[in-house]
Amino acid sequence: MKKQKVLVRALCVLLAVLMVLSLIMMAIPARAISESDIEAIQQKRLHLEQEQEEQAALIQSLNDNHALIIVRKAALDRQIALNRESITLMEEQISVYDQMIEEKVEELSEAIRQENSQTELLRGRLRAMEEGGNYSYYTFLFASSSFSDLLSRIGDVSDIMHYDKDLEEAFRQTRQDVERLKGEYEQVNLEQSAIRDELDEKKQQLNAQIEAACGLIAELESRSDDAEDEFRAIEEAEYMAYLEEQQALAEYAAQLAAAQQNTWTYYYGGYDGTGGSSGGSGSGSGYSSGYVYGGSFIWPVDSTYVTSNFGYRNAPTAGASTYHQAIDIGAAGGSPIYAVADGQVAVATYNNGLGNYVSIAHDGETSTRYSHMTNFIVQPGEYVTQGQIIGYVGATGIATGNHLDFAVIQDGQSVDPLQFYDTSALTFDPTA
Repeated sequence: MKKQKVLVRALCVLLAVLMVLSLIMMAIPARAISESDIEAIQQKRLHLEQEQEEQAALIQSLNDNHALIIVRKAALDRQIALNRESITLMEEQISVYDQMIEEKVEELSEAIRQENSQTELLRGRLRAMEEGGNYSYYTFLFASSSFSDLLSRIGDVSDIMHYDKDLEEAFRQTRQDVERLKGEYEQVNLEQSAIRDELDEKKQQLNAQIEAACGLIAELESRSDDAEDEFRAIEEAEYMAYLEEQQALAEYAAQLAAAQQNTWTYYYGGYDGTGGSSGGSGSGSGYSSGYVYGGSFIWPVDSTYVTSNFGYRNAPTAGASTYHQAIDIGAAGGSPIYAVADGQVAVATYNNGLGNYVSIAHDGETSTRYSHMTNFIVQPGEYVTQGQIIGYVGATGIATGNHLDFAVIQDGQSVDPLQFYDTSALTFDPTA
């Protein structure tokens, strides 16, 4: 009898330990991605959608009032930019869903494993009861040989009933966890599928917006001789860009000159007006302007197709200058644009004529400009290194298609960029 009681107690303890270990494993958190990540993206998307609605209303108003094409093109460029931002956020949201699904799969697999483990525990309990010939607690109690044996058996039954209750509760909880995780997994899949469908719609909408923008340029082409106001507006926009660029470059040159003067004073002392000197020759490091232009440029894009040379040309777009102060390089939309040399970003903004453009000062005399970008990823004042991506090829502003308008400015005047390159590696094709 004592041997039987010891076996019963040992079985209870063993099963209880297994149950506790399984519950501990279930309690370990595994998720790194939460709903708050999705909510943060959705809030950004909501803000963008509000901006897009406002922009759509503005475009409609401009169309109704027959505004200048250059103004309507700028509004469309802004609408396209907002849509691109929205698409980027949606792709980010899908990526978060991918991570959530991966984690849900892991959680669900673990929950199913725990369910199987709990099932085995219950089966083991039933087998133990069957092997012991005790099919009920009452049978076990009535088999007592004395009052003291009865009390002892009551204690055993209490332990077994307590364990059975915990085991049943653990099994029930595991089943609930499995069902909950299955539901969450299916919900995340549904949400991701909905976002993917919405993303496809957004991309179709973007293509339609780009076609509308190209249509405006085609309209400008068709009006050619009857669009003096348009041409004047284009010239004015490009002149404003020129003034903005020159101001930024002048400020950069002044900063560079002041820094070089400070370096001179630091190392050699400053003249005090009486024949003496002030300050002193320093030790340590003085100001270094970093890069000083030395005539070595890399090509700004991966494509080597030059579609329009520097100088006199047949204007590719109505209103475009017949004296081109840059070169056009045909390249796929969205392909990267590289800084041709080290320098500091002087301008990074949108202009009605040049679209999204960036100017980089390479020293006090030389700068480069990159126009019609889809978007730029640098800011004024930022230092960039040769080969660094500064933006992506596009057709913003007055442009007939995706290309890079690349200019080099020296001493305030545009010069032919091709003089800095070995042209034997280039292909000249106006249709590229």
